[in-house]
Amino acid sequence: MNSSRKKILVIDADPAERSLLHANLEQAGHEVRSFGDSQAALQMLTIQETDMVMLDANLPGKNAARVCSFIRTQTCNNLPIILLASQDDLTSVEQAFEAGATDFLVKPIDWRLFGQRVKYLLHAHEFRDELIRSNARNSAILDAIPDTLLRLDRQGRVRDVRETARAEMTGGAQYDLANSLPAEVVARIMEAALLAHSSGTVGSLEIQLELDQERQFEVRLARIDLQETLCLFRDITETRQAENRVYRLAHFDNLTGLPNRLSFSERLADEIQRAGRINDKLAVLVMDLDGFKTINESMGLGAGDQLLKWVADRLQQGLRSYDMVARSDSIGRGVDLARLGGDEFTVIMPHLKDAENAVNLVQRIHEMMRDPFILEGRQVVLTTSIGIALYPDDGDNAATLMMHADTAMSHAKSQGRDNYQFYNASLTQNALRRLDLKSNLRLALERNEFFLVYQPQLDLASGRIQSMEALIRWRHPEHGLISPMEFIPVAEESGLIVPIGEWVLRTACTDAARWKAAGYPLRMAVNLSAIQFRSPQLVNRIKDILRQTGFAAELLELEVTEGTLMDHTEATLETLNALRKEGMQLSLDDFGTGYSSLSYLKRLPLSNLKVDQSFVCGLPEDGESLAIVRAIVALAKNLGFTVTAEGIETEEQARILNELECETLQGYFIGKPVPAEELSELMNRRWSPMGLRHESLNPARMKA
Repeated sequence: MNSSRKKILVIDADPAERSLLHANLEQAGHEVRSFGDSQAALQMLTIQETDMVMLDANLPGKNAARVCSFIRTQTCNNLPIILLASQDDLTSVEQAFEAGATDFLVKPIDWRLFGQRVKYLLHAHEFRDELIRSNARNSAILDAIPDTLLRLDRQGRVRDVRETARAEMTGGAQYDLANSLPAEVVARIMEAALLAHSSGTVGSLEIQLELDQERQFEVRLARIDLQETLCLFRDITETRQAENRVYRLAHFDNLTGLPNRLSFSERLADEIQRAGRINDKLAVLVMDLDGFKTINESMGLGAGDQLLKWVADRLQQGLRSYDMVARSDSIGRGVDLARLGGDEFTVIMPHLKDAENAVNLVQRIHEMMRDPFILEGRQVVLTTSIGIALYPDDGDNAATLMMHADTAMSHAKSQGRDNYQFYNASLTQNALRRLDLKSNLRLALERNEFFLVYQPQLDLASGRIQSMEALIRWRHPEHGLISPMEFIPVAEESGLIVPIGEWVLRTACTDAARWKAAGYPLRMAVNLSAIQFRSPQLVNRIKDILRQTGFAAELLELEVTEGTLMDHTEATLETLNALRKEGMQLSLDDFGTGYSSLSYLKRLPLSNLKVDQSFVCGLPEDGESLAIVRAIVALAKNLGFTVTAEGIETEEQARILNELECETLQGYFIGKPVPAEELSELMNRRWSPMGLRHESLNPARMKA
C-alpha cells in the first residue's frame, strides 16, 4: 500500500456506532463506506477495491463468522478483517477468528486511540503482506534451484528438507545425516558447519556419493542462527565432467591421447624446478618421423592419422617397459611422452645420470620404430630423427630446452635422418644464420645482389666450348660472397627459389642471346630446383622468358636432379614432354647419386646425362669409379642420351673420359666459373683431341 489514505468498509448494525466509526475513520484521513446490512456490504466488496473491513461481531442474521468466511473464500483471501466485539462475547470472537478474522477491537472503543490503532493494524497487514510476497519469491527461487536444501541442528539432525533433485540422497527430514550418508562424509560436513558457525562465513566442500551411480556434490553451509545451519547439496557431476573434457582438450592430443605441447611444457617446467632443487639432470628429446609427409601425400590423411596412433601406442608401450627397467631403484616420475603436433613427438627423461642414459633411450626408440607397420596391406617402415637437449647444460627453462632439442632434431634430419644429435651452441648459431639468410634473401633480388658466373663445357667432337652452365652467386653488402651451398637450401625451404630461379633463367637467356648476336651461338644450361619443377606454371613461365629475351629454345638445356624426376611420375612426364615439345634440351644432373629406376628412366624424354663429379674425382686410380662411369656411358648410349662428365680437374681424367666417348666435359681443367665479361678468352680457345691441349683462336676463326 503506497498511500496513507485507505479504503475501509464498515459493517455494523448499530447506526450510532456505525456513524462514530465512519466519522473517526474519515477524521484519520481514510475513505469510508458504511453498511448496516452485511448483504449490501458484501456486494460492494465484490465490485470495489477495499483495504480493510471493520466487522461487528454481533451482526443479526448472517453472523460475523459467516461474513468472514464469505470474504475469505469469495472475494479476497488476504484482506484484513478487524472484528468489533464486546468484552464478554468470546464465542463470537473465536468463531470469527476460525473463519478468517485478522484482529479485533474491544467495545466500547477508546476513540482517542482509535486512529493510531487502525494505523498500526494497517501497517501490520502491510508487513504481513510483504512477508507473504517475500516468502513466495523465495519459494519460487528455491523451486528453480536444482539443489537439495537441509536445515540442520548442531547435532546434525535434519530439521527441514527441500529436495528438488535427488530425494534418495538424504532420506528426508525425519533422519539424521548419519542415517543416509557415509560416516566420513558426515564428519566433513559437520566440521565445515562448525567452521561456518564460528567464522560467520560460507563453508564449502566437495563429496562423492554412490547413488544410482557415482555422483559428485558441492556442499555449501551457512549459519542460520546459533542453533541451526543451512546446508545446500548441489550435484556438480556434469559440471566436473565438462571441466574434465575441457581440460583434456586443452592438455591432451585428440588423435593419440598423449599429452600435448601445453601439457608437456607445464610438466617440463615442473621437472626443471625439481631438478634445480636437488641438483639433478634431465634430457629432452624431440622426435620427427622421417618420410611421414610422403605417406600422408600418397596414402591420404586418414592413413597418416592411423599411423600416428600406432606410433604413439608403440612408443608408449616401449617407453613404459624401458622405464620399468631403468627405474627399478629410483624414486619419482619417469619418462614422459607427448605429441607436439604433426609428426613430432617429445620425451622428458628425468633423473639423468649422464648423457649415455639418453643415448640408450634413443637407441631403444630407434629399435622400436624399425619394426614395420602394416598400413592398408602395405609394410611401412618409419625411422626417426631425434634431437637431444640436456638440463642444465643446454638451457634452464622449458622453452629454451625445447627449442634447442628441436634445433638438434633438425640437424639430425640434415645429417641423413634415422639418427640422433645432441644440441650444441653452433647449431643455434647456424639456425640464426639461416634465419638471417632467409630475411636477406627477400631483399637480395630487389637490391640486385645476385650475379651469374658461367662454367664452360667442352664439346669433345669439335674441340670447342659450345655450351655454358649458369651458376648463381650472391654478394651480400655486409657478409660478402655467400656460397650457393648455403643459401640455395634456405631459398628452397622458404619458397624464394621460384622468383630467384626465374631471375637466373632470364639473366642467363639474356646473356646467351647477346653472345649469339655477337657470333657465339652457345647452348645455355640452367638448373631447375624441384620446387620450380612442380609448379604448374613452369612451362608457360619458361616460354615467356624465351620470348622476352629472344633466346632460342633449342639452345636452352634445363638440368634437373634424379630426386626431382622420381617424384610425382605422371605430372613429371607431362612437364618433361611439354618442355621437349618446345625444343628445349633436358639433362639429368648428378646421375648415379640418387635412386633412379631404369624402367622409369627409359620413359623420360631426356637428352643428356651428367656424370656426378664424385665418380670422376677418383679417376684414374679408383677402379670402381671407372667401372661406374663406363656403365653410365654405356647406359646413356643405349638409351640415346649424350653424356656430360663434370668435375674434371686433370688432363688424365679428361683423356680417360674422352676414350670412354663422353661427349662433353666440364670442370676446372676446362675452365672455372667466371663472370660473363671474362668469357671471351674461353670462347676463342680450341682444344686438341690428342692430349686435350688447347690453343687460342682469333675471333674471326671462331665465328667461322
